[in-house]
Amino acid sequence: MITGARRPRPSVSRLLTLGLVSALLVGLAGLASYASTGIALAHGVRTSTSTALAHGARTSTSTTLRIWYATDDPTERPWARELVQRYAAGRRSVNVALSIYGLDVMNDKMQLALGAGNPPDLVYTTPRGPGLPAYVRAGKLLDLSAAARHANWAGALRPGLLAGYNSLLAANGGSRDSGKTYAVPYDMAAVGVLYNKTLFDTLHLAVPRTLADFNAVCARVKRAGLTPIGLGNADGWVGDDLYLTLANALAGPSSLTPELSLSPSFSFKGAPFRQAAQTLQGWSQNNYFTHEFGGLDAQDAVEAFFAGRTAMQLVSSSENSQILSHVHDKGVDVGIFPFPSAKKGQRPVMPQSGYAGWAVPTRSRNVAAATDFITYVTSAQTARLLLAHGMVPAHPVDTRSLSAAAPFQRDYIAALDAAEPGVYLDSAPIPNINATMEANVQLLLQNVEAPGFLVRSLQDVYASRGAHASSTRTDGEF
Repeated sequence: MITGARRPRPSVSRLLTLGLVSALLVGLAGLASYASTGIALAHGVRTSTSTALAHGARTSTSTTLRIWYATDDPTERPWARELVQRYAAGRRSVNVALSIYGLDVMNDKMQLALGAGNPPDLVYTTPRGPGLPAYVRAGKLLDLSAAARHANWAGALRPGLLAGYNSLLAANGGSRDSGKTYAVPYDMAAVGVLYNKTLFDTLHLAVPRTLADFNAVCARVKRAGLTPIGLGNADGWVGDDLYLTLANALAGPSSLTPELSLSPSFSFKGAPFRQAAQTLQGWSQNNYFTHEFGGLDAQDAVEAFFAGRTAMQLVSSSENSQILSHVHDKGVDVGIFPFPSAKKGQRPVMPQSGYAGWAVPTRSRNVAAATDFITYVTSAQTARLLLAHGMVPAHPVDTRSLSAAAPFQRDYIAALDAAEPGVYLDSAPIPNINATMEANVQLLLQNVEAPGFLVRSLQDVYASRGAHASSTRTDGEF
């Protein structure tokens, strides 16, 4: 059963404009009540004058660094608090106030706070719309390029990650935004296949090396009365990831890269995009997916996977904290492999990028402390904390730290190193391409739409830069 389409919201840029009109009303509320739902940590934060001068901002007289952190994963909240506590432990000049919100709540609060001119000092949120791209379009984020050079954030992360992450954000703005640094990820979003090693051993299955092998594994698992592919698609993004990963495997990432720069030579009408849609619908018609997947969200599907009757599941490394929790609680032996290529001998593919990003609003009252915090979250110390909670850090992982990680995490990082980096097609700088893909893949999986309809919908939004396409409200997740 289809879970139902949610009505589209006005664009965040429009809401930000309306927020400016209502700034006096919101300002009277002070927005201090938002922080009251968070966690105040009475620890100091020592910042250096050189950090403040590096980005040309005045040092604030405020003694509080207000951080708003967005996540829909309940397992992430404890280690987000731990991150702040560790940072604050050795610093005594500024108090740190952390508030953690769900993604939808964060979007609403940021729209109001930015319109009122009273945002947090530092925000951690999604690089999908609504989120960081909308704030870039509205000119509400501080250019952190000087601070990035001063603290060498690019050198602290995986090669090319910071530049690639920000080039997509900047593409959502104007020519003034090109080459600037607006946000910094500290963990990875990378698509891999989680698999139950015990089931594979019992059924004498090998990790698939081609798409044909993958299909053969699905058929064998189905004959055994088990679920071949775990899926929870109530919020749309897992089906979206399935589709774009298949497109990467069939077309090859290099042919998809022009889409991110809105090249007029790119088109969704090519054979790989229709074949990816046909493959997905075929899997659904063969009942390869989790029963009633349209009513389960991504977290529900991970729960179902660890019941032990599902062979494989496409996951993002952003789900690793939940996966690690289940590995500890359920004792299921799991591994990760990159998605197989369409042809024998080709490298597997792994769509990958930085996950959510740390950004400083232009009206931040404590810029120096905010950039100092970003330097901390890109450090090796923070990478070890992320590993301990299952995540794949954006900071390169040394051999000693990796040896202490869970086996599936080691698989994840090995897959990242071995696979061809894939392209997140839904992150092109078109406001509603993500929503269009999520909504129409869900309808495809529910057999409400034919493969050709998905392809036409994506091409319409791409060719018109969003002017001719409709979309549904989304959470902005990977």
